[in-house]
Amino acid sequence: MSRHHGYLTFVGGRHLSRPLSSALEFSAQWRANLTAVNTRLYAVPSPPQVASAFVLQHLLSIPAQVSAFAAVTGPWHADLGTLDDSRISCDLAPGLYPERLGFLSLRPAAPELEERIAAAGTAYRALGREIAQAYDGGVKVSTRQRLGMVDDLWQMALREARGAAGQGLGPAVERRSCCFIYALPGCHECAGCPRLSDTTLGPRDE
Repeated sequence: MSRHHGYLTFVGGRHLSRPLSSALEFSAQWRANLTAVNTRLYAVPSPPQVASAFVLQHLLSIPAQVSAFAAVTGPWHADLGTLDDSRISCDLAPGLYPERLGFLSLRPAAPELEERIAAAGTAYRALGREIAQAYDGGVKVSTRQRLGMVDDLWQMALREARGAAGQGLGPAVERRSCCFIYALPGCHECAGCPRLSDTTLGPRDE
């Protein structure tokens, strides 16, 4: 799987430094560390909602990327486990994003690509919703933001997997959630940001 991906390394058969449950437990310190990095890089106090959104994205990216890349580059189905029985894990890069993703096992999956993708998406969303609901963001995080991010991270991982497999990247994902990167100096909304398409979206909805 790793040879297909531009910035992630997939490691099979063992846990890396942070199993998923450990990464979730680390999220408060992860947010604090990321806020400190952003404050140093941008030379202004970083709004806490930026790190809150990014850490949730990073947590969801662990099962999303493993599941999507196994399905698209397979024919495999990744065993994601549960929050109580982590079957996936990560190592963080110095920039505090996952750079290596671990999985304990893959099993053969349906030969039809779209059937594999559907099954992978179902497994990911079940775990992703658990993560989103269990996550303490340190700031108010609406249901729209939490569940929207679950869907967004799947679509983003699937888009990257299809692109890596030579199926074309396609257009940017039209997101339901916001990462708040625009709140940092010199930054602006991402392609597909809901702020660019939904004029009714305000801070309380995000």
